[in-house]
Amino acid sequence: MTSIDTTANDGVSDDPTGSEASTPTTGYTWSGLDQDFAGQVAAVAATPQGGELAHSLVAEVTLGQPRTLGLPLLLHAHRRRELDELVAAYHRMIETITAAWDHDAELRAVLTVPAALLPHVTAARDTRVHLLRLDLLPQPDGTLRVLETNANCPGGLPNAGQARAAWRPLLTGYGIALPPPLPADDPVWAGRWLTELAEQHTGTRPETVVLFQPRDSYRRDVPVYDAALTALGVRVLHADPRELRTDPHRGVTLHGEPVRHAYAKVGIQALLRMGDEAEPFLRAVREGTLFVQNGLRGRLIGDNKLCLAVLSDPRFTHLFDPADHRLVHPAIPWSRNIAHCDPATLRRITLDRTGHVLKRPLDTRGHGVVIGKESTDTTWEAAVGQAVAEGWLVQEYLSSPHLPTTGATDGPAPRHDIALGAVNGRIASAFARTSHEERHNAALSAVPHPVYL
Repeated sequence: MTSIDTTANDGVSDDPTGSEASTPTTGYTWSGLDQDFAGQVAAVAATPQGGELAHSLVAEVTLGQPRTLGLPLLLHAHRRRELDELVAAYHRMIETITAAWDHDAELRAVLTVPAALLPHVTAARDTRVHLLRLDLLPQPDGTLRVLETNANCPGGLPNAGQARAAWRPLLTGYGIALPPPLPADDPVWAGRWLTELAEQHTGTRPETVVLFQPRDSYRRDVPVYDAALTALGVRVLHADPRELRTDPHRGVTLHGEPVRHAYAKVGIQALLRMGDEAEPFLRAVREGTLFVQNGLRGRLIGDNKLCLAVLSDPRFTHLFDPADHRLVHPAIPWSRNIAHCDPATLRRITLDRTGHVLKRPLDTRGHGVVIGKESTDTTWEAAVGQAVAEGWLVQEYLSSPHLPTTGATDGPAPRHDIALGAVNGRIASAFARTSHEERHNAALSAVPHPVYL
């Protein structure tokens, strides 16, 4: 893909592709993955023991049907330091955005929050982002580009850890060398990081943790958190956020019982649909009487796809540590809040649908994404109109590499991304997702693969 000129402000011509841009490269493989390792794993998976293990590792249950995890992958050892530095700097920059949002009017204008939640975010003071997942697209030149940030309740991290741990004895038994385990490979990691952070923030080690999840929803990592917390001796309660109550005399209660600590597996769109019924939950998190990972600022600002517009736009360079910006900025695709694009840029976006993607700022699981190359001219023009009216993110379209060795015997090789999960800016888990679709999302058709780093 051609390089992107990001030196222009939105007030002048801001060309996301450049006048000499060419069609994105297709059909490449990424140099960061060890292809020899993939072939060795495929051979182990062909054995009876390997096949049994592969079919036992479930990634997602869709319409009642389990979908198994893909085979493990290995990142070349020389890439690990690069990723550690990228994730740490990226985490600091996201926390910089959550802190600056309160007093920077220009930032608030670009990185918008739904009106129904604005009073809660404005009143919230915790700007920490405890847990995030950084989704990356490997590029033809071997570099990585940021697809998006998940800083609400990112999924897949403990599941990938369990899979890496399950494969380790079998692979090493066949003489395949592996790097040291990641933190999430510990079977109680999901409970440990949560309870340690809760104790740091509240001064009390949790004896009870509420796992909040909307009624009639399913998320596979919720049972993993339940099992890990229980193994650590922590009592676990399950509830919908609408069941929480706040009282000036009794504090925060769930079914009449005082509670102080929680993990919330609640999407922002689900929270918006709850309306006033979510008010006690939002108030408790906002005021800090209920500890929930990432608070409200981390969820509604740090998870907001418009963070990419801030990280891409040179108008906001001054917010960040120069060393962090020099490291991270080359990995950021051209991105803007489309409602703030000048007329010339907007015309180019409308005319060049194959070079752009639109994203609703707070959607998840592959929803609210319009990929220009999958659209017709008419549907793209309509999507651009909606995006401008609602202030969506617009990004340059990024290609993704193929994975030639996956254990499949026929058919075209799927494409893949790389997802890195971090606690307080330190990598804890990693996985890749393979798919024949443009959207690499496990809630759709993508297959997650545990990745050894």
